Amino acid sequence: MDTTAASPGGRALQEFSFLDVRLGTVVGGEQGLLVMKSGELVAILTQLDEAQYSVKSGWFLETGFGRLGGCYRMFETLLEASNWIAGQLDADQPMVCQA
Repeated sequence: MDTTAASPGGRALQEFSFLDVRLGTVVGGEQGLLVMKSGELVAILTQLDEAQYSVKSGWFLETGFGRLGGCYRMFETLLEASNWIAGQLDADQPMVCQA
């Protein structure tokens, strides 16, 4: 899924492209997204299954690379996740997560 052109709202979504994948984290797999910026993989998001995890549906930062290494967070929306990731990748901002 490339959301660079058809994403609702937010500059951050336009900075990224997303590739739909199935992650082998549970039997049968889970919906996931590879998050790409400028052709580089920066994060992997897992779509949360409310029934399976007893949490509100949303997205979980499964793993991040570079400045996102060691970060694990939940987000209510893909826009929220994209905005947070964009902020973390901004070299002018202090790093929130340490590996």
